[in-house]
Amino acid sequence: MYNQIILLGVVVSMIFTEITGLSAGLIVPGYLVLALHSPGRIVTTLIMASVSVLLCRLASQWLILFGRRRFAFLILLTFVLNCVLSVWRLLPFSVIGILMPGILAREIDRQGFFDAFLAIATTTLFTALILLLIGQKLPGV
Repeated sequence: MYNQIILLGVVVSMIFTEITGLSAGLIVPGYLVLALHSPGRIVTTLIMASVSVLLCRLASQWLILFGRRRFAFLILLTFVLNCVLSVWRLLPFSVIGILMPGILAREIDRQGFFDAFLAIATTTLFTALILLLIGQKLPGV
């Protein structure tokens, strides 16, 4: 069931990107639907991604960060931030996955905060609605 939700999210994300030109990340909608029962984790993941974008832009003043290198930096940065904040127990909720905050950060970095959040919210909503329309119960909800 989880694999099908992730794949449905990929399809919804691809169609949304083709129609609007905005990307939410291929796997993001599916994973967010799987985490709908824990809104705190979703908010923590979005905050982690947003903070990582700001830190990456700051680091870009001293480092050459473009393309794949920038994406890899965002993935590593979100991972390190998550590890540090988890060890010090500064996060009230855990983030969703290891790669999710980095993928979200990439989309925020490329499109800006508003467009990225709009794309993420819309694709997640459509994925959840499709599941409900076909009679599938949302996991954990």
